[in-house]
Amino acid sequence: MTRLVPVVLIAYISGLCGQTQPAFEAASIRVRPPDARISAVGGNRSGSRMTFEAMTLGDLIAAAYDLRPWQISGGPAWVGIQTDPMTLQAGARFDIVAKAEGEAERTIEEFRPMVRSLLAERFRLAVHKETRERRVYGLIIDKGGLRMHQSGPDARGVIRMTSYGKITAEGATVGKLIAWFSNTNGVDRPIVDRTALSGRYDFTLEWSIPRTAAAGDQAPDIFTAMPEQLGLRLVPQTAPVEYVVIDHAEMPSEN
Repeated sequence: MTRLVPVVLIAYISGLCGQTQPAFEAASIRVRPPDARISAVGGNRSGSRMTFEAMTLGDLIAAAYDLRPWQISGGPAWVGIQTDPMTLQAGARFDIVAKAEGEAERTIEEFRPMVRSLLAERFRLAVHKETRERRVYGLIIDKGGLRMHQSGPDARGVIRMTSYGKITAEGATVGKLIAWFSNTNGVDRPIVDRTALSGRYDFTLEWSIPRTAAAGDQAPDIFTAMPEQLGLRLVPQTAPVEYVVIDHAEMPSEN
């Protein structure tokens, strides 16, 4: 059961205490029709431009705060809070194109405060942060030792799903592996890194995904596949986890 720990920080992204957040020079928001076909969901950056496709407000908050979708709670139903990593969450979806001042390329870390400003201005979003004690999986190195291979210097740092229940990685960190499972199909709890591994690795992982496995599927479940194929193990634990709680949100006007 999730247990609420006293609030450790309250921070409204609408700019309390006179602090000014960096902002986009211009931004366009379009609300997708409820019956519109969704072919892709996510954000991309190019130079000074940031685009979001078919994302809920819950998705946008996760991107703005560098959190996983399950770390967002509260707000009206249209916000689209993700409670099941196996299911595309319901809620209003938005296409956003936003441009920072000038033409210089911006990093995702530079874009995040601009996204927070955009959400505060256009969605009238106000939030606070809480730390909650909850059940997690600790990711540790298996007693048999690490089975992933250290990447070369030119590795691209990507994880791709080559078929359903099979991923390949080139130059991926443990953090990227955890983020992949936190955002997609995989496990029923958040994963916390307990490995202390800081390198980049190449690996392939194949497992049977619950509720989608075909009859006669011989692939192991994720708790067996990780030790056998990666030399990593998921261990049930409890840990303090940071959440962003929505206090107020409004549907934005389109432009």
